[in-house]
Amino acid sequence: MHMTSIYKTSIYKSKFSLLAFALTAAFCSVSCKENKVSYAQNDVLEVPRLADVKIEGPIGGKMDTFFGERVFSDYAKKEIFGEAESAFKNPQDDAQKVVGLWQGEFWGKLAISGSRVAEYSKSEDLTKFLEESADRLIECQDSDGYLGTYKNKMFLKATDTAAAKKLMGWPCDWCWNIWCRKYTLWGLLEVYGLSQNPKYLEAATRSATQLIEMLKENNVRICDTGTFEGMPSMSILKPMLILYRNTGDKKFLDFSREIISYLDRDDNTAPNLIRNSFSDKPIHKWYPNPEKWAKAYEMMSLMEGVLEFYRITGEKRALESVERFADKVWKFERNPCASVGYNDKFANASALINGVTEPCDAIHWMRLTRDLYTLTGKQKYVDIFEETFCNAFLAGVFRDGKWGARAVRSHARTMYVKTQAGFTKNHCCVDNVPRGFLDMAQTIAQKSSDGTIRVSLYFPCKVKIGGANIEISDGYLQTGKVGVKIRSNVPQTVAFRIPKWSKKTLMDGSEISGEFATVSVNGSREVVFQFDNSARVVDSSLPPAPLSKKSFIYRRWHENDLQNRDNLMRETPAATIMVGPLILAKSRLLNDSEAEIFDFKTINKSGATCTLKPIKAENTMCAWEAEIKSKDSTIKTKVCDLSSAGDFKSEEVKLYSIFF
Repeated sequence: MHMTSIYKTSIYKSKFSLLAFALTAAFCSVSCKENKVSYAQNDVLEVPRLADVKIEGPIGGKMDTFFGERVFSDYAKKEIFGEAESAFKNPQDDAQKVVGLWQGEFWGKLAISGSRVAEYSKSEDLTKFLEESADRLIECQDSDGYLGTYKNKMFLKATDTAAAKKLMGWPCDWCWNIWCRKYTLWGLLEVYGLSQNPKYLEAATRSATQLIEMLKENNVRICDTGTFEGMPSMSILKPMLILYRNTGDKKFLDFSREIISYLDRDDNTAPNLIRNSFSDKPIHKWYPNPEKWAKAYEMMSLMEGVLEFYRITGEKRALESVERFADKVWKFERNPCASVGYNDKFANASALINGVTEPCDAIHWMRLTRDLYTLTGKQKYVDIFEETFCNAFLAGVFRDGKWGARAVRSHARTMYVKTQAGFTKNHCCVDNVPRGFLDMAQTIAQKSSDGTIRVSLYFPCKVKIGGANIEISDGYLQTGKVGVKIRSNVPQTVAFRIPKWSKKTLMDGSEISGEFATVSVNGSREVVFQFDNSARVVDSSLPPAPLSKKSFIYRRWHENDLQNRDNLMRETPAATIMVGPLILAKSRLLNDSEAEIFDFKTINKSGATCTLKPIKAENTMCAWEAEIKSKDSTIKTKVCDLSSAGDFKSEEVKLYSIFF
C-alpha cells in the first residue's frame, strides 16, 4: 500500500504552516528539557569530552588530513554534503520499483561524523554549517513527518525476487528504506545535541512518530521489513532510544521494547540475536547459509542498540547477551586483518586463510568493544579495540584523506570503489571514518566510578579528564617505549593499562605485571614505560583450503577490482608476524620485490623467530628491517605496519602481504 499524505498542497507551505511549526518547536523546547531521561545503568568508566582530547603524531596527522579533506573543506561542504542532500530533494532509492538503494544513509552518517568533529575541533563554523545542512534537509520533510529518500514511503520489503533477479542478476531482496531513515534520525539528533536548537529534535520526533504510526496502521512489523532478516531496519533501535532520552516520550521506548522482543523469541525466527547469543553455537551456525543473512555491519549496529537498551532499562540480560555475542565474534570471526567477518559477512572468518574486511565492520566492532569497555571496565575489550584500530581501521583510511577502502585485504591491494548507490562522492565506509577516529580519542583515558583515572591507549596526545592533564609521547608502536606526563592540582590515582601482548613490561625501569600499573599523582609526574616490542611469529593451524571459483569466498575476494586479474588467493596457510598491536607487512613501498612479497616458502610451523631493527621509511608510519630465522634459512626483508602498506588508491595489484 502506498500511503499518500493529504498535506501535499501548497497551502500547507504558507505562513500559517511555518507559524504552527515554530509554535510546536517552541513547545518541544520546553517539554523536551523537562522530560530528559536519565540512564538506569551508567557506564563504569566516564570518557573525556572530545573537546578535551587532541590526538598528535602520525595517527593525529592522518586523522587531521581526513577531517580537512572530507569535513572542513569547501569541497566537503558543497560537493560531499551536497550530493547527500540531493537524495532527499530528488528521491531515487526506489526508482527501480523492484529493489531499493541506500542513498538516504549518507547524510545521516556525514551529520553524525561532522557533529563529533565539530565537538573535537570546537569549530563554530562547522557547527553552523551542520545546522544549515540540517535546515535544508528539514525543508524536504513531508507534513506528516516522513523524511526519507524513498518516493514510496511504504516500500518496506522487496518481494518480487524474479523481477529483481532479471534486473540485478541475482534474486535481490534489497530494501534499505528504514535503514536510511535510521541514519537521518540519528543525524538530526546529533545536530540537536551539538546545537541544542529544538527544531532538529522536533524534526526527529516527527520522523520517528510517522514511522511508528505507519507501521502500526498497516499492521507491519519492523522485523519483517528491509533485507537481511530485518537487521538493518531494526538497527534504528539506538537512535530511537536516544530520542526517548531526549523527549521522555514513552512511545519511543515501547517501540524499542518491541524491537528487543523480536531478538529474543521462543520460535527462534532469524536473526533472534539475543536468544542465540546464549546458545553454544557460533554465529555462522545459527541458521543455514550465513553468507545470505549474517550481515556483520548491521548485526553489530543492532547489538549496539541492545547495549543502549541496557543503559536505559538496566535489564542485565541485554548486556550479558552482547558480551556473549562479542566473545563469539572474536573467537570465530576474527580475520587476518584483526577485524571481524569475511567481507561484511559472519562466515567463520577465523577459519579462512584469506582476509577481506570492510572498514564499516572494523568501525562498528570498535564501537561495540568500546561500549563494552566503558560499561564493564573489562580490559579485554580495549585490547581488542586497539588491535582492530591499529590494523584494519587505519589501513582503510587513505593517506591523502580524500577517500578510503571498500575493503582491506590481507594481501594483494586494498579494495576501493569509485561509485556506490549511484553516488560518486559518498561511500558507506568512508563517511563513517571520523567516528572510528573519535571513538579512539575517547578510549585514550577514562575516569572510573571510584575516581581512578585510567590510561588505556598510548598514542601521542593530550587529554584532560577528572581534573588531570595527560600528555603521551610518541614511540609506543615502533619501539614500545612511551612517556606519560600527568599534571593535577589535586591528588589522583592513575591506573595504566598493561597490554595483554606485552609479556615483559618495565615502568621507570622496574618490571611490573598484572592488568594495570597504579601510581599516585599530586602535582606533576612523568612515568616511562617500556613495553615488550619483540616480534611474535604467529603460526596458522588452518588446513590447506582449495577454492572453487563458484564459492562464496572466492567470489567475495574477487569482487569489483580484481576481476579477471591474477589470482592471489592463498590456498595454503602461512605465518603472520606482529609487534605490539601491529600486524606487519611486506610492501612495494619499502622496495620489497614481488617475489619476496608473494612467492616464498612459508615459515609457518617451522619454529621461526624474528628480530626487528627500527628504521625510518618516508612512506610508512612504522618500519623495520626484519631478520627471520628458521631451521632451514635466514631471511632478511623490510616490513612495515599493515596500515601503511596499501592505504592509497593503486592500480598495482601485487602491492603488499601480511603472510610470511
